[in-house]
Amino acid sequence: MVFPRSVRQIEEPDLHPGRDASRYTDRDVRPPRWQLLPGAAAVVLLLALHCLPRAGGVDPVHDLLSEYPLRSVGVGVLYAVALLNADLAAGLLGIAMVRRGLLRGWLELALLVVWCVSLLGLTVFLKDPAGSAGTWYGAVHEFCTVANFASLPALCALLCWRFRTTPRWHRFTRTVGALAAVSIACVVPFAVAFLLDRDGLRAHDTALGLVERGIVAIDVAVLATMTLWSRAALGSGPRGARG
Repeated sequence: MVFPRSVRQIEEPDLHPGRDASRYTDRDVRPPRWQLLPGAAAVVLLLALHCLPRAGGVDPVHDLLSEYPLRSVGVGVLYAVALLNADLAAGLLGIAMVRRGLLRGWLELALLVVWCVSLLGLTVFLKDPAGSAGTWYGAVHEFCTVANFASLPALCALLCWRFRTTPRWHRFTRTVGALAAVSIACVVPFAVAFLLDRDGLRAHDTALGLVERGIVAIDVAVLATMTLWSRAALGSGPRGARG
C-alpha cells in the first residue's frame, strides 16, 4: 500500500536524525527477509528427519530427538544443521526484540541466552546411548535439556508480566502466556519420565519421544509468535514498545 508523503512522515520513525523524512524507504524500517530463513530451515529439516525411511531409525513416539545423531552420520548432520539454524533464528530474533524495546530487562535477555546456549550444547554434546555407562558429555546433554525446556516458558511468563498493562500487546502476551502454560504442562511429565529413565526405566516403554516433540512444537510456536510481535513493534523503538 502506498501512503501519501505526509502520512509516511508521521508513521515512520526518525532512524537517521537530520535526514529528510520524505526520503525514507521500506528498506529503512523493514528487516531483510533472509532473517526468517534460518527458522524456516530448522522446521523443514526437523520435519524431513521424520519423513526419512523408518523415520531415520528413530521411533517418533518412544525415542528422543537426540537419538538421531546416534543412528548415522548423515542423519546426525541433518539434525545438527537443524539445531544450528534454530539457534541462529533465536539469536536474530533476540537482537530484533532488544532493538525494538521488547527485551529490556537483564533477566529476559539472560533467559533467551540460556535457551540459545543450551540448544548449542544439545548440538555439541550427544546423549549417552541407552544401556551405556554415563559420561560427562552425557551429563552435560541432560543439563542442557533441562535448561532448554525451562528457559523459554520462563521468558514467556516474564514478557506477559512486563507488558500486562500495555493494551496494544495483549494479543501477543495472551498467546505466549497460553503457550508457556501448555509447555509447562508437557515439561513436567517429561521431566518425571526422564528422571525415571535415569533410574532404569527404558525410554521405549513410555511416550517420551512424543511428549518431547510436543514441547519442541510449542517452542516453534512461541518463537513464531515472538517474531510476529517483533515485526508488529517495527519502528516503535523502546518508547513505542511500552505502548
